[in-house]
Amino acid sequence: MTERPVSRLADRIEIEDCLHRYARAVDRLDYDGIAACYFDDATDTHGSYVGPVAGLVDDIRHRHRTIDAAQHFVTNVLIDFDGDDRAFVESYCLAYLRQQPADGAASQSEAITRCRYVDRFERREGRWAIADRVVVFDESLSVEVVDARQSDWVASRRDKSDPVYWWGRAPQP
Repeated sequence: MTERPVSRLADRIEIEDCLHRYARAVDRLDYDGIAACYFDDATDTHGSYVGPVAGLVDDIRHRHRTIDAAQHFVTNVLIDFDGDDRAFVESYCLAYLRQQPADGAASQSEAITRCRYVDRFERREGRWAIADRVVVFDESLSVEVVDARQSDWVASRRDKSDPVYWWGRAPQP
């Protein structure tokens, strides 16, 4: 078994935090947040998109314009360090992407995608971020769903009005 010294623990936490921030940013359509998970010169191979992070953000903006709900679950994170400032990272992703319903339709189409992020992370100027990514797809299903959510439940939003940005953060009297 490979020894994992405590000194790498902070690096592991920062890398995993970046993966989770990426998932939240995509789900909330926080385009600046997506870009912040990468270095400016990073490349991403993401389905039919291959190119720099600025183009990836535009691609997500375009592909997600009709998606009214999204959740990305990032798990099984394995990190192999290669020196002090580089790590090869594999993580599993399960994504649910629900399309807006057609006018008057009771059901909606939802894509359920199982994939893996295969990343090269680097630490530059003290910050870990993605330097290169390929999304490896295992399966993508399309199913019809009916949202049974009650009207009085707190609803998710795909922008900065989502409760994650404000719930409980207001100063208490």
